[in-house]
Amino acid sequence: MTTSASATRNSQLATRDSPLVSVCSEIGRGHPAYLDSVLLALSRLMADSGSGHNPKSPASFGYIPRLTVPELCTGTSGLAWRLARLGYRLGALGGPATWLYNRLRSPNARPSGLHLALLGSSLRRTFAGYAGTCIVDHPLLAHILAPVCRVAYLHCEIAAPRSAAVPGAWRTFVPLESTRQKLLAVGCQPSAVAVTGLVIEPELTDMAESAFNARIARLASDRPLTIGFFSSGAEPRPHSSNIIIGTASVTRAGHKALLFSGTGMLRAAKTQLALRRQGVPEESARVIWTRNRQHGTGRAIEFFPELDVLVAAAHERTNWAVGLGLPMFALLPHIGPFARENFEFASAQGVCLPLPDTAAAAGLADTIAGLRRSDRLVEMARNGWQVHPIDGAARIARALRDAAASSV
Repeated sequence: MTTSASATRNSQLATRDSPLVSVCSEIGRGHPAYLDSVLLALSRLMADSGSGHNPKSPASFGYIPRLTVPELCTGTSGLAWRLARLGYRLGALGGPATWLYNRLRSPNARPSGLHLALLGSSLRRTFAGYAGTCIVDHPLLAHILAPVCRVAYLHCEIAAPRSAAVPGAWRTFVPLESTRQKLLAVGCQPSAVAVTGLVIEPELTDMAESAFNARIARLASDRPLTIGFFSSGAEPRPHSSNIIIGTASVTRAGHKALLFSGTGMLRAAKTQLALRRQGVPEESARVIWTRNRQHGTGRAIEFFPELDVLVAAAHERTNWAVGLGLPMFALLPHIGPFARENFEFASAQGVCLPLPDTAAAAGLADTIAGLRRSDRLVEMARNGWQVHPIDGAARIARALRDAAASSV
């Protein structure tokens, strides 16, 4: 199918009678992963209601078009989005590139009218006249489409910088009241911002209690632990380096490491080679490679019950620490507009400590041992359990269902 034919087909999908349509930015992992969770919750809601799969029935929710920016955006708009994705990856290079990226994505920055015009022309044409609700995962999408149709913006990060506020959105879903108050302070209307609880993968909320209880028992014992190392979507070089060094540290101490290296066998092979150079035995560190984001989520869910400690950037998986009772070490430097505020929140809750540099990564095993001896590791886990609601995806799904049903 040609690009123009694909755009035409997607335009037809978006303007059908379906009361709900989603558009995914496909930038990074965090934003799209939140949307994945909400769409899964919607599909479960549909199945539980026995609504079937009849796309001609607006109230059935049997068919929700799932569209993406790469599919919808062509010409100048498509080029602008490709440059945005390139900037995301360049920001992970470390050094001056990361500094510049963080300056350009300042938490206080808002997109200019020209910026939105360049990014939004294809999207606005697609959704002109659409009478339903468009679910989006990124503030740029919300800014672009809010003047065109009814937009439900998923702001599922704990952090709420000024750049995340979209006053024109019909509804902004946020995880916590503190998140809501920050958005209200920068111009969002109280009636448009809804608190849902943390948006965590529904499969993880299903197993949350049993996994937590098993983790507490392991942390309180003297048995080897399982440390999960997660690279973020752009593979930041400083983070990747400290993941390898941290893995070497914990495996030398007799612990097991699971490394979630991102998408592709080549990336996994490079990670495995780096571990071999550090003298890490293959049986002590398993590298988990994935085909795409959804496959990666599935693998993380598969191994989640084994995890005792999390090492990751303070992005979307911070929710696991503050909501699922999984002690966390946050990789520094912070990259992007949300990481610092997420980290500060998790630190204040007592569930997260920094992993600031190579020396800290090399001493990770000793740090974990000290925390374990003092029972602080168990305390960190308990500090992250039953503090916040963790069923945000299901709550958003119900709100979207009810709003869409009332509009048909």
